Amino acid sequence: MAMFFKPAEIESREIKPFDAFPLALPEGGLAGVVFTDELAETVFLYHLMATSLGDGPVYYIGPGGPSIRTLKKLAEDLSSLYAGNVYSADELVGALNVVEDGSVVIVTRYPALLNRSAEKLVEIRKLVDEKGLILTLSHSTMDLNELDLPGEFRQLYDLPELFEALLVIRTSSYRGHYRMNLTVLRAPAEYVGSVGDHSIPIDSLVKPFLKG
Repeated sequence: MAMFFKPAEIESREIKPFDAFPLALPEGGLAGVVFTDELAETVFLYHLMATSLGDGPVYYIGPGGPSIRTLKKLAEDLSSLYAGNVYSADELVGALNVVEDGSVVIVTRYPALLNRSAEKLVEIRKLVDEKGLILTLSHSTMDLNELDLPGEFRQLYDLPELFEALLVIRTSSYRGHYRMNLTVLRAPAEYVGSVGDHSIPIDSLVKPFLKG
């Protein structure tokens, strides 16, 4: 049964991994992110966690947990960080049912979960809406067809139409300088102008990860 409500006129919470990022992820928003290299994944996810930790609970859901040693390079207080492992879409739905409303949730390796389907993604979307989550479903792959990114997202995320944001993130380096190269396929309405390609210098963001 459809339920109707009057949208609030106040500005909702939103987060960015860092200031120069071309869009923000809104409360009650779902983002799908594909990384083509490990540095891109590390820079984006760990800066996203670090900037979110001071503003409520952050849940990191794998297979596999976050590196606390790496995160401590960006944030001292990790008291609002929670980590858990799931291995199927059913387990992910169960986990999202118990996270605190309004939380930031990062799910890694989403396309690798068992029993992933369009129906399960609709259940996930419903929980994002009901609980006001900021949910990022991510994946890392070196085998990405850059000539058919919409097709790649449909294969990896089943129903890309349910997402507020769809991003491909890469890094490149030249003579010791680093850039994050993004393709934004879909963005929240407030950031629709960010759709397209971006190249952002990230030397200061990468530096903490290059130290032993």
